Amino acid sequence: MSGPAPGPREAPAVSVVLATLNERKNLTELFDRIGRIPLPSFEVIVVDDGSTDGTREYVGERGASDPRVRLLTHEGKQTTVRAQCQGIEVAHGRYVVVMDADLQHPPEAIPGMIASLEQGASLVVASRYAPGGSPGPRTVRRRLISRGAEYVAKALLPGARRVTDPVSGYFAFRKEVWTPINPEYRGYKLLLFLLAMVGKAPIVEVPFRFVPRTEGASKVVEGPAFLRHFLIEVILARRLATNLTTRPLSTTRLSPRYGP
Repeated sequence: MSGPAPGPREAPAVSVVLATLNERKNLTELFDRIGRIPLPSFEVIVVDDGSTDGTREYVGERGASDPRVRLLTHEGKQTTVRAQCQGIEVAHGRYVVVMDADLQHPPEAIPGMIASLEQGASLVVASRYAPGGSPGPRTVRRRLISRGAEYVAKALLPGARRVTDPVSGYFAFRKEVWTPINPEYRGYKLLLFLLAMVGKAPIVEVPFRFVPRTEGASKVVEGPAFLRHFLIEVILARRLATNLTTRPLSTTRLSPRYGP
């Protein structure tokens, strides 16, 4: 992985957080592409949930030769929100990028996202629906589920109305806006909570073209299970937004009784 490395006591400017489960076939290309883009000092944090295809072994070997690659492991499958939160909690960068590890999110969009943060944005959302973006090919069923989720998010969460793609899994934010949520909570759309955390702070969208995965399988549940998880996520994000307006950030935390 090329690109500037931080000095021995220098914190990286950017932390890229990847939640993985059996993504070995995608990681070499992803790491190489991240290394080729123009970034300030950075780290890549991989949170692996019991992969059996050599993912964690590969990341461990890569990290042994490149200290910018960090590996966190969890035995057994947990949802992406929990894994992403674990990565964010240990991130050293002042800017955090959350993206998928399956090459559906092009890392070439990261420099533009970081530039927007440096110019004052608190949150940058990579949107499939911003001018120049594309959701890519998908079945009618998946399109209806996705658009239905977006409608629910915008109907119930005021912050979701500020962006065109509130269920995007690709976004970047200033670490200072992060408010820990309950580590027992399970879900798939962390952006909903970031939209609650930033409140009325500046949000910028950048377009990206969603690319179907060519290796591995999706980790997101579908059908009724997804709808149940998603509705709970929206309700929790709405509650977080309310809490943040009525109590200090340091005391805001979601109760485990509201999780699935």
